[in-house]
Amino acid sequence: MEILEAVHRRLSQLGRRREPWPEALKEALLDVHQAVEQVAPGLLSGVRLPTQDKLLEDAQRLRRGEVPEDAAYAFWLHQALRLISWPEEGESDLPGKDWAERCPACGGFPDVGYLDAEGRRFHVCAFCDTSFRALRLACPYCGEARADHLVYYEEGPYRVYVCRSCGERFVVQDLRLKAELDLPVLRAQAARYALAEEEDVEV
Repeated sequence: MEILEAVHRRLSQLGRRREPWPEALKEALLDVHQAVEQVAPGLLSGVRLPTQDKLLEDAQRLRRGEVPEDAAYAFWLHQALRLISWPEEGESDLPGKDWAERCPACGGFPDVGYLDAEGRRFHVCAFCDTSFRALRLACPYCGEARADHLVYYEEGPYRVYVCRSCGERFVVQDLRLKAELDLPVLRAQAARYALAEEEDVEV
């Protein structure tokens, strides 16, 4: 857990790239690799990047919520995409359109969330960190809203929501229990829960 926190905290310190697309993605990938190597040497050493055409295709798919099967590659690409501005797209091809919820600022999907002091639920964009209001009882991935298909487990100030329809997990921090929102720690918690192989188990 300490390594996960250190990796996410280091990545949160990286600056955004200013180069034009797609050069910015190449530079961002290098930035992420160097940052990860500083705190977790070898974590990405076995990951091979595909050709540029495939890389750009995977980047577009990831922005839509289609995550590559190789978890380490998906993590590397996701973190790089956080450092760049996404090219302008038409309204009919808004990124994240297949997700139940999208970021109002960039169209990305949420990766973590929080409950505020009044218990209202907010989600945080996986790409630009914009917070936006969310339904209190709904899966952000498939839109499931039936109470008997949504369960959550508590571990300290964190809640792990599990959707029985799509099998996805979503981690939120309850600010009534821990008032300071620390996104690197929250994302490290989400990564830890994602490592669990079995669904619907209390982690």
